[in-house]
Amino acid sequence: QKFTGVQLAGKTLGIVGLGRIGQAVARRARAFEMRVLGFDPFIAADRAAELGVDLVTGVRDLLPLVDYLTVHTPLTDETRHLVGMDELALLKPGIRLVNCARGGIYEERALVEGLERGIIGGVALDVFEREPCTDSPLFGMPGVLVTPHLGASTEEAQSQVAVEGVNLLIDFLTHGTIRHAVNSAAVDPVELDGVRGFLDLAWRLGQLVAKLDDTAPRSCSIAYRGEIASRSTRLVTAAFVAGLLDGVVEDVNIVNAEVLLRERGVELLEQSRTDRGSFNSVVAVELTTSETVHRAAGTLFGHAMPRLVQLEGHRLEAYLDG
Repeated sequence: QKFTGVQLAGKTLGIVGLGRIGQAVARRARAFEMRVLGFDPFIAADRAAELGVDLVTGVRDLLPLVDYLTVHTPLTDETRHLVGMDELALLKPGIRLVNCARGGIYEERALVEGLERGIIGGVALDVFEREPCTDSPLFGMPGVLVTPHLGASTEEAQSQVAVEGVNLLIDFLTHGTIRHAVNSAAVDPVELDGVRGFLDLAWRLGQLVAKLDDTAPRSCSIAYRGEIASRSTRLVTAAFVAGLLDGVVEDVNIVNAEVLLRERGVELLEQSRTDRGSFNSVVAVELTTSETVHRAAGTLFGHAMPRLVQLEGHRLEAYLDG
């Protein structure tokens, strides 16, 4: 009987972080006939529905409901010790916890406590609070499976990386298409100089509206008015999206931001008007959720001083910082 296991069918899986990897996990869990609950502050409800994931409003709402919990988020101040000593009382008895993302999202001291008290039924870790981890109270405990931060270290994965690299090179040499670039596409220096200050402005505006609401967004938009509308603004738009996703998605930047936004099913709109209002150039952004629309607008004083000139329909003038 000591080798008797449990089946996944009919169990509930909780996923924190529904980016590319979290979505892949959800699809596989559904194939095993699991119910999937998820939390991600930046995924569209329609996209979650397509995946068969029922969204909850917070991690603490998730903990009492799931038989298995897996995390796929960056390690930030908000996600550090997402499951810690204070959360043990919220866990469904017998829950199994998985972390193949970043060490520190689970507090290891709490995992030991939960296992010893019979609250936690099992733990699987590929990452640790301190790495390399050569010793831990978790090692050797019943119900614990650990690996040394292997990630995708399989023979097949290494072959697939090589094949994908060749295909990316073929696409570039044949069609001029660049995918998965790790640095910015080539930009004319004169063009970049014309929008450099607006990159910072757009990023700050994205950060601002993202923090106004915890509700999952449906769409976002950026509008250019005045002199900025006559320039190439593709990098400015990307900077806005990077600001939106900052703190939600790991390693987001102006190269990958729009791809990551599409993965979450959030629509992006862009508009330009060359006529001027009260300022030579204004960048206005919106974030639309199922409940409301958040709006902010900013401009530059000089070439590098971002100013907030409108927030939620109210005119103001303030330094855009933080």
